[in-house]
Amino acid sequence: MTDDYLNELEQFWDEFADEYEIIQQESPFPIAEKLKQFLLQQAILPAHSFLDLAGGSGRYLAEFQDTVDHYTLVDISNEMLGIAKTKLQDSDAAFVHQDQERFFQSATETFDVVFTAMNPVLLTKEDLLAFTAQSHRWCLIFRLVQQTDNLFSPYEETDTKPNLMENYKQILKESGISYNSQDFTFTYSEEVTRDFFEAYFEKELSLKKINQIAEKIFGLSETQLNFQTVCYQLIYYLVPDSPLVKS
Repeated sequence: MTDDYLNELEQFWDEFADEYEIIQQESPFPIAEKLKQFLLQQAILPAHSFLDLAGGSGRYLAEFQDTVDHYTLVDISNEMLGIAKTKLQDSDAAFVHQDQERFFQSATETFDVVFTAMNPVLLTKEDLLAFTAQSHRWCLIFRLVQQTDNLFSPYEETDTKPNLMENYKQILKESGISYNSQDFTFTYSEEVTRDFFEAYFEKELSLKKINQIAEKIFGLSETQLNFQTVCYQLIYYLVPDSPLVKS
């Protein structure tokens, strides 16, 4: 990646940091809590050393830190790191202001657990293998894989973005690395007004089409319940030369 691109990326996340944190705080889903419970059940946590790559504003730091002796959070955004630092309690932690590629190149130690959630730049085989090389035990990759609801999803454009989790699995398989995966599904319902529904689609659909859909959904009512389902997936695997891997 060029310096200009990295500077633009850093600026974007710096400017988005406060809004991003608000979105995280308003989420109704106990994602970090459920993930922590699973990692404890699998004996992946507690851990002596833990790398949170592209750790953002510290969503997982806040939940995981009491199970980690030394927590390292790396992010390209200094503003994100500033928010993350406010969540640190009594843990031993390092906050590294660096982009992913330079971190991989300059790393001088490996970790018991390396973790990344919703990483926007973990894209290629080289990225994934470099990520794996940061660990001497466990590697964890966590992403949102599905998000649907009964009011909006049927009328939204189909997501054509590549399925990164399936790509990761294929790369791991080709590289001879055994992995496991675990889904975390959450549901939530909220009341939606007809005005909000119509405003949501005003840039995507014609006014006539919006009115037709709204009439079908709402009829004489001004509100309807929207039932949401989100599914996150965890890929977790031991690095091949880990002493925990059975020969």
